[in-house]
Amino acid sequence: MKVGSIFKALGSIAILAISSPLVSQTKDKPTESEHRTGPHGLQGWTLESPWPDSSYGDERFAFTLVLARKGHRPRRIEGSPIIWKWMFWADGRQVAYETGPLHFGMSCVLADAKTGRQLEILDCYHKLPANVPAWVSALNP
Repeated sequence: MKVGSIFKALGSIAILAISSPLVSQTKDKPTESEHRTGPHGLQGWTLESPWPDSSYGDERFAFTLVLARKGHRPRRIEGSPIIWKWMFWADGRQVAYETGPLHFGMSCVLADAKTGRQLEILDCYHKLPANVPAWVSALNP
């Protein structure tokens, strides 16, 4: 009977040793935010991951914006480094988003939803002028 107990104990240790790295890998894997529905079958969401050096604990940040049309994933837009907020614009032909670091900077970007190409970039960290484009006003009410 002692031999059986030893094998059970060794089996438990082996399972713990194997599962610990799996838990870590799952924790670091990007998770999808809630999906938003846009016009003409568009959907969008962010992929959220922990900060690379883990100094922010379990807090997750949106590093990538994913745009899909009718289930297909045509476009991934990377933040610089974080996408703080975003919205569909121009009847879904464009997407507007705020991107920037954790502190001391923020850019407002208007991009083509089909290609991901940046159409306009404005400094949104400093005080915005009164005559900003409508997409910036909508992004920052």
